[in-house]
Amino acid sequence: MEWDELTVFEKSLLLGTLLGDGTITRSKAKVTPKNGLQYREHFSVKQMEYREWKLRSAPRIFKGIKIRKTGTSAELYSEKDDLFTWLRAQCYDGRKKHIPIRLLEDCIHPVFLLALYLDDGSLSLTKSTRSKLNQMIITPHIYLYLQAFYPEELEVLSSFIARTFHHHFVLSRRSDGHFYTLRIQKTEEAIRFLNEFAPYAYAIPSMRKKLDWDYRLQLEREQHPDMTVISSKAKNDYTANEIEFIIQAKQNGMTDAAIAQQIGRTYWSVVYKWQDIKKNYLKEDRGVYVY
Repeated sequence: MEWDELTVFEKSLLLGTLLGDGTITRSKAKVTPKNGLQYREHFSVKQMEYREWKLRSAPRIFKGIKIRKTGTSAELYSEKDDLFTWLRAQCYDGRKKHIPIRLLEDCIHPVFLLALYLDDGSLSLTKSTRSKLNQMIITPHIYLYLQAFYPEELEVLSSFIARTFHHHFVLSRRSDGHFYTLRIQKTEEAIRFLNEFAPYAYAIPSMRKKLDWDYRLQLEREQHPDMTVISSKAKNDYTANEIEFIIQAKQNGMTDAAIAQQIGRTYWSVVYKWQDIKKNYLKEDRGVYVY
């Protein structure tokens, strides 16, 4: 099998999970085996459902799952194939894994970002209280723990994600690896990220806490029944007049950059707000756009 024979979905899932938890075996022989190298992914059996989803989603890539003798861990694996021999050359320098920049443009299905997040990402919560109002405010933070890669590679990956999937990650300092990982900086963007991938929680219920923001917020409310638990709001929320201006400007063909300059917002803020407007404001009775 060759890379160009794979579908966009298969390429996106394979590369996303290879940059995450996946590895490609390294032959000890001086000559690569005739039938090629093999993909392997070790994981805790607690995450079995997620790996079974991968296996079902890409049966041409993944062959099966083996549970180890201890019963606490398992391995998702592929057949040996020349595809993985080729991919190892693209993604590895000796034992060191790198981001294959030139392959990113082939991975434009959102499952690429989903695999990165479910493999190596986390939903972290900040909690603050207002005692006088008996409120607890929950703020979500999205991280991709990719500190094994060099910051220069993460910059390129961040730009690709922003350009392709319209989610803006920035470099964040760490004390391990190459000292940087990726995170979504703004609350509004973190919630939008979760809302976009929430439908996958139906296919992978064990990942619902990590994918479904409304569900996660409800769990927090159940854990604090004596308090009013609310989601934090983004600073500098858009006014109704700004939203109406963006809709009218889009109708008139104005660019995001021009809109941003006109209303005094950043370019990326307008890009993300337009995604939100299309999803939550443009109802059928408005008759503004048809998608």
